[in-house]
Amino acid sequence: MNCKLVGQFIQYLEVTLSPGEDFFAEKGSVIYLEAGIEKELSFNGSGIGRLIGAKLSGESLFILRLYNVTNMPRKVVIGSRFGLQPVKINGETMICHRGVYVASNNKVDVTTKFSIAGLTGGMGLLLQKIQGSSTVFLDTKGQPIIINLQYGETIEVDEDHIIALLNISDSQMHSNWSLGNLLGGEGLSMMRVTGPGTVYLSPSKFYAPVE
Repeated sequence: MNCKLVGQFIQYLEVTLSPGEDFFAEKGSVIYLEAGIEKELSFNGSGIGRLIGAKLSGESLFILRLYNVTNMPRKVVIGSRFGLQPVKINGETMICHRGVYVASNNKVDVTTKFSIAGLTGGMGLLLQKIQGSSTVFLDTKGQPIIINLQYGETIEVDEDHIIALLNISDSQMHSNWSLGNLLGGEGLSMMRVTGPGTVYLSPSKFYAPVE
């Protein structure tokens, strides 16, 4: 399998699948595919909790499998709203703003996470949880800022810039409520994140500020 990010302003993902190879993507993310690439929808996650979470968050219950049924390499092109950031996970858990998962080279579990820490920190009650072993492609506005936090290291983040938190649990996320934050234009609260773990930040806000 060959995956190549193409473009400067808004990127797309060009994937060349060898015979028998497959690739997984969010429903509705395909720009085009060559003849010989078959599509298959499969249920994303399991259980009544997943059904309720998807209904509340507006996320898809399905993940799209794309596979090459020919004896020749075939191409599929995947798009996003903004740009794409590859992140490798190996049996790890990644917490994201909901809706940022676009694609992966192996099937991963993409489910809705109910997070009180996310709610009080400003990210929202409903987040996206990604688990598995794969290179995952996330939607991002601009070149991401990647911060590898060591044990005990802490940063304070405007939650609207958070793309994903890798190997960071709810207990490592705390809200910092301050009138100074509000007067400074960052909103009433910012999120304190303490390592160890990796933080992926977008240089642009995911959501427009309310005037």
